[in-house]
Amino acid sequence: MRSGAMQFLALITALKAACVLLLSSRISSSAAANSSGRWWGIVNVASSTNLLTNSKNVQLALDPSLALLSRRQRRLIRQNPGILHAIAAGLHTAIKECKWQFRNRRWNCPTSHTPTVFGKIINRGCRETAFVFAITSAGVTHAVARSCSEGSIESCTCDYRRRGPGGPDWHWGGCSDNIDFGRMVTREFVDSSERGRDLRYLINVHNNEAGRI
Repeated sequence: MRSGAMQFLALITALKAACVLLLSSRISSSAAANSSGRWWGIVNVASSTNLLTNSKNVQLALDPSLALLSRRQRRLIRQNPGILHAIAAGLHTAIKECKWQFRNRRWNCPTSHTPTVFGKIINRGCRETAFVFAITSAGVTHAVARSCSEGSIESCTCDYRRRGPGGPDWHWGGCSDNIDFGRMVTREFVDSSERGRDLRYLINVHNNEAGRI
């Protein structure tokens, strides 16, 4: 069953990513490809054999030595046990949503067991590329925020600031998803795969940010 939250995120990210469509279409397919999206490859290696455990022997994080990740990304997950497991889950959700959104299109969001997952299209300047960057960023943000409230990440908790009004005989006891932490982690993790300061870099970072808004 598709998540209602992800359906909403897909709509918003599509609209926001579209604002740079005209600009990105001017980038030729020969534009130098950097390490953009290389981290997506963790979706193909995320298995129980890659999991670490905490002091209570609870599986929380994928092995940070995975070669697909940069040094900065590996450091981030070492500092936040459980974070990469959430990132992989968010990526799975984003891929499912991408396939659903493009199910009736000529390009229907095909994926492969390669590090880039989505193939050569990420080196092109088109609306599909913009959507892929935005929806993967959105999926990770949502998954990390939810994992905080579920207690799956040791370095974060619920966002207790987002509470509803209480009553004369009761107090709000809800545990809200930690959206701020999700955005912070996604910005650090996802954007760190971008290199340079050229037009491609600016567009990719913009689309990543579109998914976090």
